[in-house]
Amino acid sequence: MKKMISLLLVVALFAAMAAGCAQKPAEETTEPTTEATTEPTTEATTEPTTEATEEVSDPTQGAEAGSLEAMINEIVTIQPVEVMMPTAIPLDLTDTSEDGAFKLKGYTGLEDASMLTEACAYESMVGSVAFSMVLVRVNDAADAETVGQQMKDGIDPRKWICVEANDLQVVGCGDVVMLIMLDSSLGVTSQNFVDAFQTVCGAELDFVLK
Repeated sequence: MKKMISLLLVVALFAAMAAGCAQKPAEETTEPTTEATTEPTTEATTEPTTEATEEVSDPTQGAEAGSLEAMINEIVTIQPVEVMMPTAIPLDLTDTSEDGAFKLKGYTGLEDASMLTEACAYESMVGSVAFSMVLVRVNDAADAETVGQQMKDGIDPRKWICVEANDLQVVGCGDVVMLIMLDSSLGVTSQNFVDAFQTVCGAELDFVLK
């Protein structure tokens, strides 16, 4: 009887153990993790700005460097003259028409431009003002004084209406000849412009005709 009871207890114990093993362990639950998302940032872009540059006026603007017009601008910068609307007037030496010959004679005193390569006058464009400065460039510097004498002999100091130039000089430096004539009542003299011309040339004058 005792053996029977012991056997039953063993069977019961094994049954209990089998039942315990049959139970599944609780499953672990994983909490979802929320990852922080980074929004793309938009950086402000700066457009390059273009600053306006201020142009500086140049008194020789429009005149070719080394030209007679540029020389005239330099001369009147050194020695200004107070006349109404003074203007540099390049002469067309290829104009052989009657009008072209008239202008050449009126400004330079020359009958033709055969000995010249360039000519430019500087006069007032308003009213009768007795002031004229003319520069010519000769083909050969050896002929400069000859051309200067022809200019002095041929120019009309009374070419304006009711006024005339009473102060006149023709000078030369290298291949450039200058004729300057004016009315002394303007408060300047031809010598003032001769001195300015020599300064621009940067050399001694080759001749002076008065």
